Amino acid sequence: MSKIYQPIVIERTEEIIESLIETKFFEDYEIEVTDYARKRISDMLTEKFINGDVDLNDDEIFSEDEFDILLKEIVAGTILYELKSKGLINSYEDENTEEMFFLTEKGKLILKDKGDFS
Repeated sequence: MSKIYQPIVIERTEEIIESLIETKFFEDYEIEVTDYARKRISDMLTEKFINGDVDLNDDEIFSEDEFDILLKEIVAGTILYELKSKGLINSYEDENTEEMFFLTEKGKLILKDKGDFS
C-alpha cells in the first residue's frame, strides 16, 4: 500500500531532492536511484507537518542535526534496498510495524564464499 502525501510535502521534497542533486550528494555516495530518499524525506516532512513542528512554507524545515541524520538515513536505506533488490537480504515488519532486515540464503552464501561469515 503506497502513501499519499500532501501537495506541500511533495513540493518541498522535490526541492530538497533537487538541492541534493545540485550539490552532488547522490553522485558522491554513488546513489543512482532516489526513490528511497524521496520516500524518507516525504515521511519526515509529513511527520513534522502532522505534529505541528514546522510550517512547510518556511525555508528552515530541518535543523542541522536533523538534516545530517536524514542524509545518513538516506545513504543507509538506499544501500539496504539495493541489497534487497539483489536478493542478498530480505525484510519483514515486526509488531511495531518497523521493517526488520535479514540475510537471505543467497546473502549468506556470498558472505561465506568471501570468508566474512562463519
